[in-house]
Amino acid sequence: MENGVLLEVTDLNIEFHDHIIPETVVYDFDLTLREGEIVGLVGESGSGKSMSALAIAGLLSRKDMKKRGQIYYDGKDLLSISRNELRSIQGNDISMIFQEPLTSLNPVKKIYDQVEEPLRIHTELDKEQRYEKVLKILKEVELDDPEHVMKQYPHELSGGMRQRVMIATAMIMEPKILIADEPTTALDVTIQSQIVKLLKKLNAQRKTAILFISHDLSLVNSLCERVLVMKDGYIVESGPTKQVFNDPKEEYTKKLIAAIPKIDMTKVYRNE
Repeated sequence: MENGVLLEVTDLNIEFHDHIIPETVVYDFDLTLREGEIVGLVGESGSGKSMSALAIAGLLSRKDMKKRGQIYYDGKDLLSISRNELRSIQGNDISMIFQEPLTSLNPVKKIYDQVEEPLRIHTELDKEQRYEKVLKILKEVELDDPEHVMKQYPHELSGGMRQRVMIATAMIMEPKILIADEPTTALDVTIQSQIVKLLKKLNAQRKTAILFISHDLSLVNSLCERVLVMKDGYIVESGPTKQVFNDPKEEYTKKLIAAIPKIDMTKVYRNE
């Protein structure tokens, strides 16, 4: 791969075999992700964007589906390596956050135990060192009174706080790639703005590459350098965000952009 390229996906096709007739949900998906880059993946529900992301994260079942193509990370094809190799990359090098943290977080475990878990699995740090790292990352994601938050359960936190905990859990191993799948959809506009700023900050400080998946084009415009537009399993348009937004080539992209509310949310997210 070229210098600076962390991830290269070529000709990714995903076909489900859990029905009588196989169903292809992603066709010929290509993506290059460089160190420190933020790339947006947009499209309506069912466009294939989340399936593509789950494949990159290694979270799609190996049963009931067929995946064709290559997903290269660190010289390894994630579609063909062993489960053990894949597990060593998941969480360590490639992490993922989801739309609704309440379903991702364990309701019967305290926040500290959940954020600390990757450290227990993947490192040999002692108890005191793990505590210090958890405290540090909770401060980095701008949670007020992190010592108190550690002792709480997910249901005791607001939606925005839970999403910050999910980001902390995903970032504690300092991954090179963070996949964010609709991470602000369940939040109000003010909290969305805060989460976007937080992702920008983590990207700037840690040089973490981010694949940001959303149907909200205002968010993508405010956060991402490049954008890929998906429809019916295909990438129909891609390029620098400003270019795609200012001069869309495809009719589908034009319709998506025309549907953005006339209030310029980009200014809200950029705090202009």
